[in-house]
Amino acid sequence: MIVDGIINGTALGCIYALVALGFVLVYKATKVINFAQGEIMMVCSYICYAGITTFHLNFVISFIIAIVFGFVLGSLLERLFMRPLIGYSVLSVVIATIGIAMVLQAIVGLIWTFEPQKLDPFQVSPYQIWAVSISPVHLWTIIITFTLTLFFFLFFRYTLIGINLRAIAEDLIGSMATGIAVRKMFNFTWGLAGAVGAVAGVLLAPIVFLHPHMGAVGLRALPAAVLGSFGSIPGAIVGGLVLGISETIAGLYLPKEIKDVFPWLVLFLVLLVRPEGIFYTYEQKKV
Repeated sequence: MIVDGIINGTALGCIYALVALGFVLVYKATKVINFAQGEIMMVCSYICYAGITTFHLNFVISFIIAIVFGFVLGSLLERLFMRPLIGYSVLSVVIATIGIAMVLQAIVGLIWTFEPQKLDPFQVSPYQIWAVSISPVHLWTIIITFTLTLFFFLFFRYTLIGINLRAIAEDLIGSMATGIAVRKMFNFTWGLAGAVGAVAGVLLAPIVFLHPHMGAVGLRALPAAVLGSFGSIPGAIVGGLVLGISETIAGLYLPKEIKDVFPWLVLFLVLLVRPEGIFYTYEQKKV
């Protein structure tokens, strides 16, 4: 039972990690907490569902379309709603993202109704790895998450766009002075976060079923971002895994009511011990 709990928790933690990664990407570049990240994830999962059920495309093509849609949606939200708010208070921006989340939820409900829908592309028997049985959706969730982790490591270390994004996160004014197109980078970051959210949404759908309120997982992943340190990409991955495994194992031994609030209990304990997050590093700057 404990082994199954660890495997299921790792898969859940991978989804938390992907959603938390979307939070961190936007925050690291723009210092904005995007409370619509969960709803972007939800919309993209419905796009994949529509590709399979309405347009009769295979799952892989629908998955790719959902990722592209997530990138476009994230870029449009930044261009239409976030960019005009540059210079406004943080509270105004946060309220704007909450408003975007509510609008996206309502649009999906109008198009697809609020009834749960089933999206299960992995309709095959569980895999047997040694003496452990693992469902296809959990296995592929783990594989895709760790593949994306490697991709982002290489992307931010070796590509020009990734280096520019790191520079913006370190010193916005200095990046502008060196000629980096900061606004384009902001737009690209929102698009990238939307694409990551699309991956998380499609992987989450077979586990929780599709419904317009599944974006609430975005709020459950917020403690994962804080747990690892909000500006740390490795921290988001590790925080998501820690949260998913601990939540699943807690569900085996504790009442369901505790399991539902377990991410927030973990967050509360971490804030008491290390408010900056596990992966926070202190910087010294010369003045």
